[in-house]
Amino acid sequence: MKHRILTSVLIFMFSCFSQEDTVFLFSKKDTILRYDLLLDIKVEDQRLIQNNAFDAEKIQAQLDSLNQLTPLELRYTKEIGQHIKYYLFKRPKQVSALLKLAEYYFPIFESYLDKHDLPLELKYIPIIESSLNPNAKSSAGAIGLWQFMYPTAKEHGLRVNSYLDERKDVYKSTEAACEYFRKSYKVFNNWELAIASYNAGRRNVTKSMRRSGGKSNYWDIRPFLPKETQNYIPAFIAAVYVMNFAQDYGITVDKKINIQSLQIDSVHLNKRMNLSHLAAVMSIDSVLLAELNPTYKLQLIPYVENEKFPLILPNYQWAEFINNKDSIYKELARLDSVEKAIYPIFSDIEKIKYVVKRGDYLGKIANKYDCKIKDIMLWNDLKNSKIKQGQRLYIYRIIK
Repeated sequence: MKHRILTSVLIFMFSCFSQEDTVFLFSKKDTILRYDLLLDIKVEDQRLIQNNAFDAEKIQAQLDSLNQLTPLELRYTKEIGQHIKYYLFKRPKQVSALLKLAEYYFPIFESYLDKHDLPLELKYIPIIESSLNPNAKSSAGAIGLWQFMYPTAKEHGLRVNSYLDERKDVYKSTEAACEYFRKSYKVFNNWELAIASYNAGRRNVTKSMRRSGGKSNYWDIRPFLPKETQNYIPAFIAAVYVMNFAQDYGITVDKKINIQSLQIDSVHLNKRMNLSHLAAVMSIDSVLLAELNPTYKLQLIPYVENEKFPLILPNYQWAEFINNKDSIYKELARLDSVEKAIYPIFSDIEKIKYVVKRGDYLGKIANKYDCKIKDIMLWNDLKNSKIKQGQRLYIYRIIK
């Protein structure tokens, strides 16, 4: 199957080989990858801000104009103004790069959001989550454009196992994000709360609603939310504003990110494969081949009975592989033998729903499923080890 991809002159890219219209994008590694939701503009920065035009009334009017087109409430507050200042006056080069990357990513996001009848403004979430970096990884372990944590990824059908990590797949991760927002809106019937739950989790938002006395508006329950989530909606609204009106502040698209066209093809394998060996055998640049197949975490493609795994190749070498695959497989096997290569056991993860019984405690449940107490706490967003009879817990365990 023939695909079209986009590449730039910079460093990395992502892939989604489950789609018929697979597209890839190279982009530079961002040294300020994750936008700091806990930012506080320092006093010495005020001199910089004073030298730039910042008109709160104008910003409010511009947000009001956007409000006419969305079910979201894009209000202006002092906190939102601080975030806007941070983007415009401390990170103009980052905004310039984001404007260029958005030319590619936003149409993909919009197509999925439209399919699910979701607000198109949700496309700005990856701005504050990953700075539109498909290989982004947070200190907490969230990965990809949409920054899925492992349990949430599994809950929404993204495959993460000993070989694969589909959180880096822009199409599959966007589909999963849409599913999350669709479910959250059904729970809260409020878009700001649905977006806040993407950061804090639905349980924390529900707790904050109870602590607020039953209020159901983000701004009313905001003081009861975790600190980062208190800044999440202001950061999101700031991102919406800046991406729409950056040109008013002299910030334009970064033209140094040069996007070019390239043809690729995919083939499905019936044998395991080390990508570095394949690169040597077929004289393909090893960095390019790795970038074409980033979902394979170890750069090893497994073999599993009754399942075929795709390999993405530059178009000009797809035919060479098909015409010479027997000899290529033979040479790959020889290289594996010379190196005495060991391929990890292919393992996948199953999700188990466990209902806490009388006399249960986390240590007992952890022993039952051969896992750690801290794992159960992470999987279930537990703040401490206290559990109660009838409580539902989710356990993830490896299956082979």
